[in-house]
Amino acid sequence: MISLSLKAETNQRSSGIHPLIPKTDLVSASIDDPLFGSAFGLEGIPRLDRPAGDKKQEVSIFESDPYGVAAEQFRLMQRRLCNLRPNGGAVLMTSPGAGDGKSLNAHNLAWALAEAGNSTLLLELDMRRPSQSRYIPSRPPSSLVDVLTGEATAFSAVRRLGDVPMFYLGLDKPAPRPVKLLRSQALLDLMCWARQTFSWVVIDGPPVLAVSDVEELVPQVDLVLMVVRERGTPRAMLERAVDHLGERLNFLIYNDVSISSEYGYGYR
Repeated sequence: MISLSLKAETNQRSSGIHPLIPKTDLVSASIDDPLFGSAFGLEGIPRLDRPAGDKKQEVSIFESDPYGVAAEQFRLMQRRLCNLRPNGGAVLMTSPGAGDGKSLNAHNLAWALAEAGNSTLLLELDMRRPSQSRYIPSRPPSSLVDVLTGEATAFSAVRRLGDVPMFYLGLDKPAPRPVKLLRSQALLDLMCWARQTFSWVVIDGPPVLAVSDVEELVPQVDLVLMVVRERGTPRAMLERAVDHLGERLNFLIYNDVSISSEYGYGYR
């Protein structure tokens, strides 16, 4: 179960929102650049399907319990983000440390945005401990590392998930030289392409305190969301992470919250 603490101000200056640049000004990389490949519509992106008989794969809340309390909390999160940024943007999902649930929250948030009709790219940039492969139906033919090293185009590597306009680009094992990749021009160009191509880009990013990687990503996004686990995230770690991000932190997501039986509509 999740519970939201979304207290962003409507004034972007006071809320600490740092847009990269408007989508119309993203000219550092053309969508016809060899890095990206075809500029055709998203309809041409193949879908990843779950192998027949596979019952071990973890699934999103929207696949396991689409009308449950947790799914509704993600829909609430989606509505608040869309009200704050009607034209979409790039969202970084992080956490104070490992095990707080940021990857599952990133996956479900991307699904909620896509379910509402927004083309959404789930981009995995936790290069040291990638986790999205747990929720991906099958292994894509190319990974994020292949794109950043020029071995594949972004368009050929991206895959569609489910019946909603949700798309995925990531990796299923730790990347070599993660800091170099995070600082590369190829990643900057990929972000420009993603922001031009999709309404929303949801980034499953690295933790705040474990490594310095998150600092490479914060300047490239519009919103920063931090996941904390009730009874799991130590208070001292939460305080350090909040102090570290400062005004750049826009939202807190309380994960694994126990909701009482008095919660509305008779939910248990």
